[in-house]
Amino acid sequence: MKIPSLLALLGAAFFLTEFTQAETLDDANRAFAAGHYHDSTVGYQAVLTQNGYSASVLFDLGNSHYREGSYAQAILAYQRAQWLAPADADIAANLRLAQQQAGLAVIEPHWYEKIGRVVTASELAWIATGMWSAIAVMVLQADKLNQAVVTDKNAALLISPFPSAQMVFSPPQGETVAVEQAYDDFLLVKDSAGRTGWISKTQITPVIPVHSNG
Repeated sequence: MKIPSLLALLGAAFFLTEFTQAETLDDANRAFAAGHYHDSTVGYQAVLTQNGYSASVLFDLGNSHYREGSYAQAILAYQRAQWLAPADADIAANLRLAQQQAGLAVIEPHWYEKIGRVVTASELAWIATGMWSAIAVMVLQADKLNQAVVTDKNAALLISPFPSAQMVFSPPQGETVAVEQAYDDFLLVKDSAGRTGWISKTQITPVIPVHSNG
């Protein structure tokens, strides 16, 4: 019996993996087209788990969450897609729509966000006079590093980082907050209105996931 070479086995494994991933994405797209939004959400999440983040699949995931009525999760997916593709007008438009559906105030983009969406980062590399636009894209992307989305409908901002502390207010689900400080299991955050308070790490999800090396 002829034993297949290691190269042939690796090649077969590669094509099988590619086929499986493509099939998963196709299945998610078919489920979305058929109106089976829970199935499409699960499918897009599986693709992201297998392949890592991409703006296009995160955008699809956001659309699927939106159709399910999970606006906080849709906002999170759009925010992550926007970090990867800050110049994409469709992502920005759907993010605003999800925020409106969640009953949140839609904040006008900062000047650097508007500039950053005029051209893509790859285009900026070829524009000698595009220094300010390049800075705008970097600032927009850096902003996402300390942002998080409130994903718990029972979230509460406290006056201090202790479970028994007095509640300052309850932020709405889907609200994007800026993380300013950490203490044990709590984070000091600021909302779009400038209010601050301590919130449990379990009640918000970072736009850019933090991976531990430990």
